[in-house]
Amino acid sequence: MYCLYCGDCCRRMSPISNPCPHLVIRDNFYFCNIYPKRPKECVNHEYLSRFCPIGMDVLGIDPGDTETLHKRIDDGWEIIKGGKQ
Repeated sequence: MYCLYCGDCCRRMSPISNPCPHLVIRDNFYFCNIYPKRPKECVNHEYLSRFCPIGMDVLGIDPGDTETLHKRIDDGWEIIKGGKQ
């Protein structure tokens, strides 16, 4: 399942605290500052969807709008890599 970086899990369901103190916000993207060492509860998200259904709902993205979904994922990765300003 692809994360859409909406931050909802980190803000409401973190096993550490709510919101998670390791949450990094850049524009409307939310990232984990300890991603490689995040708790197992943060790793194991299983949905029957290719894209996170919570993220689609929070961001108001239609499940059929694959162009917007892919752009959101690509933009998030660019921020993580440091290429998107």
